[in-house]
Amino acid sequence: MEPARCRRRGATMNTGTKGRRAWSGLLWLALAAAGCWSGGAVAQNSSGAIPDGRGRVVALAAGSFHNCALRSDGSVACWGSNWTGESTAPSRGHFTAVAAGYFHSCGLHSDGSVECWGGSSSVRAVPAGERFTAIASGTYHVCGLRANGSVVCWGDNSDGQATPPINRQVFVALTAGEDHTCGLRADGVAVCWGSNTYGGAAVPAGETFTAISTSLYHTCGLRAVGTAVCWGNGLGNSVSASQVYTSLTAGGVHTCGLSPSGNAVCGGVNTHGQANPPLTRAYRYTALAAGSDHTCALNQSSNVVCWGDNTYGQTNVPRGPFGMGAVAAGVSHTCDLDADGTLVCVGSNTSGESTPPAGSYADIGAGAAFSCARAATGNLSCWGFNDAGRATPPAGQYASMEIGYMGGCALAADGAAACWGNNNNGQATPPYPPFALPLGSVRYRRIDSGSSHSCGVFSNGNGTCWGYSSTGATTVPAGSWLAISAGNQFSCGLKSTGQLACWGGGIGATPPPSGAFKAIASGMSHACAIRDTGELACWGDNAYGQTNAPAGRYVHVTSGDRHSCATREDGMRTCWGAVP
Repeated sequence: MEPARCRRRGATMNTGTKGRRAWSGLLWLALAAAGCWSGGAVAQNSSGAIPDGRGRVVALAAGSFHNCALRSDGSVACWGSNWTGESTAPSRGHFTAVAAGYFHSCGLHSDGSVECWGGSSSVRAVPAGERFTAIASGTYHVCGLRANGSVVCWGDNSDGQATPPINRQVFVALTAGEDHTCGLRADGVAVCWGSNTYGGAAVPAGETFTAISTSLYHTCGLRAVGTAVCWGNGLGNSVSASQVYTSLTAGGVHTCGLSPSGNAVCGGVNTHGQANPPLTRAYRYTALAAGSDHTCALNQSSNVVCWGDNTYGQTNVPRGPFGMGAVAAGVSHTCDLDADGTLVCVGSNTSGESTPPAGSYADIGAGAAFSCARAATGNLSCWGFNDAGRATPPAGQYASMEIGYMGGCALAADGAAACWGNNNNGQATPPYPPFALPLGSVRYRRIDSGSSHSCGVFSNGNGTCWGYSSTGATTVPAGSWLAISAGNQFSCGLKSTGQLACWGGGIGATPPPSGAFKAIASGMSHACAIRDTGELACWGDNAYGQTNAPAGRYVHVTSGDRHSCATREDGMRTCWGAVP
């Protein structure tokens, strides 16, 4: 079946509501399918360039005196210093991540290849033939994370910062500083290499993290409970011991983090105002990036706001929007989150599921006759059919959200899980992990909601599923996981080594394809994943062509009952299967 091509952001049509953005060309119609699980699981990226939470791409990065941001069509815009061309971004190509160093910038293409501009010839000499799922830029060196968890670095290696450990360490995230680099394992252990002159490579003993960020002289880690610790160059007090963060970014001599309410909280040296974010309720942020003496943030409207030193124009931000947005398919409706945070839903509206509330949002999900969205403040909103409380999310602030068939699950900044909706099989009751975590905490790293069961990944990389168990869908194989996606009678997971595994019953439990992958999504009886090259692969039930994945390279995928949808590298939405 030929895939239906969906809208490119910025196009409009008349929907009867003034100013409402929607689809053009082949319009999105009601998706006659039952069930939707966004399941857009991806490997973590360098927390020095935090994913925007929408298309799950690294949309913003700050170098020493310049910045780069990813536009909704996959192109890159840079501003600030341009001594060696570091702010002269390539005019061609589509990217899923950006990273910035001292005199250089790099972009991760949707096919996993890396392109660097500015800086020295050694930085621009990207290893030929390599494919990565994440990149991190230090002052004069760059590192890439392969789908199998190994690391390749290039550029300056005068202090060993470009020589990763050779003892087969498997990492899920990278971050690079001036003369040292750190990797984060699936079990939360951080490993650093290179110079420790300023103490940034000396990881505190006994600590485990869910994210790390390194700058010129210091490194910071985000614990599973949402608190943070920094070390190196006397900057340990640049984060509050009691503050809960959803993400962190380390600057030259300051540190900034996102609070659960979407505010920027900064500490450390403030000579240029780099640790003094704008104090206004108008700004709610989805991503942060700190440079040498300045900081930038992506707000809920997908515009970038910068503060601090502007000697080289590093706070003179070009016009947005930045980021990729997101798409979610429900039973007979579809919702789209534009790059500027606005929502549009089309299709069936018998229960109001296609009438989203006004406002700006950071994430979107759709299920059976209901929809949910997460604001940049972390608050959840649902609308539509409310049988069994499926459209009644819990109060509070959450860092992520996944919507299933008759309910959903969300994670708070401190890793606490909350589920709602139908609980007749216990699928809305997340279990406690069978192990003791630091500080006596019970925390998850990722969570997903399916039809009659749910799944999650603990902060130590172990996986678990709960709910209806007769088909074996809740029996998770041993190992370290990046994410686990729940379908109907089966589950599929993305291992920390980039490989796939499925278990349970039904056609969806068909052995998945081999190779290296970076994202996965499970539908009712089929599943799809994105390879490290950006190409799609689907398996399971194909009665309606839902596993006939279109060619091209993609940055996000979601699977429903008889169809799947994905965001292409240029921002175009594409669906295939039973799309009326």
